[in-house]
Amino acid sequence: MFKIIKIPTFALNQTQFMHISALFAQQLVLSVVVAGVWITLATMVSERMGTKTGGMIGNLPSTILTSLLFIGITQTPSFAAEATASVPLGMFLSTLFLFVFITLASHGIWIALAGGLTVWTLLAIAASFFQDAGRIAWILLYFSGAIGTYLLAEKVLKIPSMGRIKRRYSAGQILFRALFAGSVVGASVLIARTGSAFWAGLFASFPAMMLSAMIILSLSAGFAFAQATGKVMLLASTNIVIYSFVAGALFPVAGIWWGTLASYLVAALWVWFLKPLFDKGI
Repeated sequence: MFKIIKIPTFALNQTQFMHISALFAQQLVLSVVVAGVWITLATMVSERMGTKTGGMIGNLPSTILTSLLFIGITQTPSFAAEATASVPLGMFLSTLFLFVFITLASHGIWIALAGGLTVWTLLAIAASFFQDAGRIAWILLYFSGAIGTYLLAEKVLKIPSMGRIKRRYSAGQILFRALFAGSVVGASVLIARTGSAFWAGLFASFPAMMLSAMIILSLSAGFAFAQATGKVMLLASTNIVIYSFVAGALFPVAGIWWGTLASYLVAALWVWFLKPLFDKGI
């Protein structure tokens, strides 16, 4: 069982409290800006270069990077490393959210969103009773879910990949994407800061990016295009679990900054390794 780590208020003087508050404010602002820019670019890349490329690039670590980075800064690298243990579980839940969304997308965006979030919430509550399962169990569960849902989407639902679409973007459309995506991620960061390492890791991998991308693409390019991008994300999301595994090992020994950089490079290489599989439609 993960322990809740909290700093008693009486142990903090005013300077320390203001320093911690300022760091968290920086995390929140940076998370909102990074996510807003990243998800906006990712959805535009998907529309300009096709669903395969968009799904691969869009699911590179973004929310989890800033969340774990600032958990390590405001608390300790060891606490951030501990939080990575529940990331595979979080990604398993996020993968199921995404699969439910793309399965229900043809019935309307609100039905798809409600169905995906309901599944995520119920499974998150259920999983909280099995926190002792550990990292290896969560990793095995996640990879089974990611591979299984991708194969279902590819072979059973037969969701076809789609090429690029031609469209022009107004400044208002770009700003809306950035503000919408940033607000969703910002909310998940606020929740991730409270509670135990288990819940911090779980909300660090909340499907904020997937949710934002699916809604933006559904409204902009249509449900079929969103489904095709989401199908690639199901398997491409494995890079985030790879990121969390490397980060969990490196944070205590290499520090939060070098650990973050090395983990991101490994995650990017993993996505490049998966590219031939997507090209072949496996």
